[in-house]
Amino acid sequence: MPTLTDEFAIDALFSLFKGEPGTRKSTCALSYPQPQFWLSWDKKMKSMLLPMKNFGINPNQVSYEDYSDWSKAEMKLKQLQTSCPYKTIIADSITSCGDSIMGQAKRLKTGTTRRSGAAAGKQIAGIEVNELEDFNAEASALLDMISMLKDIHQYHKVHVILIAHVIQVEYKSVTGETHFSRSIVTAAKKVAAKIPAYCEEVYHFNIDKGFVEGAGGSYALLTEHTGDDFARTSLPLDKKIVFGNEPLYGRYILPAMNRLKADKPTTTEKVEPIETKTGW
Repeated sequence: MPTLTDEFAIDALFSLFKGEPGTRKSTCALSYPQPQFWLSWDKKMKSMLLPMKNFGINPNQVSYEDYSDWSKAEMKLKQLQTSCPYKTIIADSITSCGDSIMGQAKRLKTGTTRRSGAAAGKQIAGIEVNELEDFNAEASALLDMISMLKDIHQYHKVHVILIAHVIQVEYKSVTGETHFSRSIVTAAKKVAAKIPAYCEEVYHFNIDKGFVEGAGGSYALLTEHTGDDFARTSLPLDKKIVFGNEPLYGRYILPAMNRLKADKPTTTEKVEPIETKTGW
């Protein structure tokens, strides 16, 4: 039976990178150990060419497949559960993955073999469903993907990074007070709220300072919940990291992992119980 002492030997992380488009989520994922495999739902791997060159990464160490439906991605993940030659797996992005799942459900229902009612057989994770149940298909497939990635992460000791886009959402309390925060974008809202719970590391990416002519933007990420943007870390990292053009993993994440290992406690202090008095 494992204990928390075993968790100090961190070899790989299960992470969520979230933020608005253009905040270098994918670029930072590229800095993680190679070889890498990308589940490319956004279909924009060409945008990795410049950061790959800047980081000195061998292009042969970055493999990917573009996906338009869940079925093919599911087959690939099942293969990786059995044999995984990679050190990092990136799903870019779960937002586009959800769109593809919904599109697959729509194609199946409007195709030449369209069925309805009881004949459709529902299926959900197999995708062919009806109307509002399409959202259940997205939620089920996304959770299946996370579950399989969790298995790969734990069994093969590889880094897994989920990349997600966010949108500003208005919330109202029971007293009528309004609060704005940024939430992960998926068609099924409930699954978006569940995804961070499965991740050890949750980083919110943004621009620390506005664009300055000749200097560009100052790219940063948060590792702690701010009230508007949720984030968390299990590593000894700063609350805010302004990484700019630096490789995130080599400059910040790996040193933090090594510090955590070095700080592993060797003795356990005895905690005396607090004496309580009864009566008056």
